[in-house]
Amino acid sequence: LNTFVNSLLSEHLSYECYISPQQVYLWRTCMTDLLQIPTHIISGFLGVGKTTAIIDLFSQKPATEKWAVLVNEFGKIGIDRHIYQAHGITVKEIPGGCMCCAQGVALQVTVNQLLRETRPDRLIIESSGAGHPQGVLNTLKGEGFRQSLDLKAGICLIDPEHLLIDKYQKNNLFQQQIKLADVLIANKTDLASEQAIMAYNQLTKSFMPQKLKVATTIHGRMDPDWLNFNHQAAPTQFSFQSNAEDKQQQTWYTRTFQFDEVVCFDIDAIQKWLESIRIIRLKGLIRGADGFCLLNHSNGFSSVMLVKKIDVKEQKNYVEIIFGDSSDGAVVEAIEQGLKSCQLDSRISDHSLIGHL
Repeated sequence: LNTFVNSLLSEHLSYECYISPQQVYLWRTCMTDLLQIPTHIISGFLGVGKTTAIIDLFSQKPATEKWAVLVNEFGKIGIDRHIYQAHGITVKEIPGGCMCCAQGVALQVTVNQLLRETRPDRLIIESSGAGHPQGVLNTLKGEGFRQSLDLKAGICLIDPEHLLIDKYQKNNLFQQQIKLADVLIANKTDLASEQAIMAYNQLTKSFMPQKLKVATTIHGRMDPDWLNFNHQAAPTQFSFQSNAEDKQQQTWYTRTFQFDEVVCFDIDAIQKWLESIRIIRLKGLIRGADGFCLLNHSNGFSSVMLVKKIDVKEQKNYVEIIFGDSSDGAVVEAIEQGLKSCQLDSRISDHSLIGHL
């Protein structure tokens, strides 16, 4: 930690907030007794069910322990934190894609703040589905966290159906998440085809060395014993059922739609609309007649959840999408028109954001 703080001050690294000498003093004095906190990276591709799985783990934690989550989201506006907060979970977030790239400093600062402010007994990091787990691992294994964090087994969730799709097999991020995981869990197996389950079984047999644990689950149900494994240094080599020769890096683009706080949506209409769209990923926090709802859509499966615990004061409506072609204006326009058609209030903000990961 001292190494990181000294380098931050000496090199004048850019960050969103000013780091005062008083803050540096607090870090150095308040964190000396935060030693070897069990820390887990939960990774997995977009829409695989990481947040649901983490919530399930929290539901099984010992009542005497305090756990915390650091979440990295793919979009510009953090939405997952509302899900965690609705379940009473302590959370900090780093929005905007991969926490190890442009915001590498933010990862270190935010982890330090989270440890100092909450003093957790266990830390779980939800890595972005479009993020590089290697960079996160390198940061957490660095000198700055060597004394304060005890890096445990990294857990990767995958959707078995992705193993049958070339664009996933070719994707470097998808490969890296599987390669670096110590524990591999196939989620959504109740929705997977027999062919997808066979592909997963063949994948697990190809691991060299073998993973510490491979398993299957549904609805993100997790075994807390999986948290007891230690991180292993050697990455796993593997092969898919049908290897793709052209292993290209996919660029993911995001679009954020923002609506004024006075706008209200017809939730029944939203649910029907979500069932009709075809897009890689969509998340949203929107106001309905009964309160705010969280929208979740991934590869044809959708959910809408009423959020009871949320500070609604001046809360705007946000919807974020992720797609694979920056020139695909038809997708963006279709989503925007679909959202407009579901509004109970016709007023819509012209403010929208676009970015790439």
